[in-house]
Amino acid sequence: RFNQMNRLHGLRCYLAGPIDHASDDGTVWRNTAKLWLEQRGVIPMDPCDKPTDQAEYREIGEEKVKLMQLKEEERWDELTTYMKGIAHIDLRMLDRSDFVIVYIDMDAKPFGTIWELQQALNQRKPTLVFLKTGKKTCSLWLYGVMNHNYMFESFGDLFGYLNDIDRGLQNPDLTRWVFFDEP
Repeated sequence: RFNQMNRLHGLRCYLAGPIDHASDDGTVWRNTAKLWLEQRGVIPMDPCDKPTDQAEYREIGEEKVKLMQLKEEERWDELTTYMKGIAHIDLRMLDRSDFVIVYIDMDAKPFGTIWELQQALNQRKPTLVFLKTGKKTCSLWLYGVMNHNYMFESFGDLFGYLNDIDRGLQNPDLTRWVFFDEP
């Protein structure tokens, strides 16, 4: 499968990025990414659109407003109960993914995003990071924990890299990428 076309077909991609402090709930970039991925047969794992009936809480829209209200009212136990369920499903989707796209917007207080980024790196998944403000302004720490060649300054560049992987035009880092033979 290394030299085949459509190498991404059938893989799962988790879409990590800010939600609670994103003005659009983090849905706009995810919807664009999902469309691109689905056109190549990739299964997007979107925490804004959890692919399970088990998810009691969705985390966006009116529910996000309720969560922020719980925080404002210092109703910590109730907030913790909600967020444990959300984090459990999101981290499980990350576990099941074959690769991860991470959108980092430091203005959106990306605590959960950074947690997911580190989890993906620890699991040795191909982890592709789009930096909203570019490589020059990101934390130096990021250069110490991941390869700068997988940091992108535009979604166009990130999708271009994935397109090359999909078409067999780019040699993937096989310490990260795994392409299983079809049964």
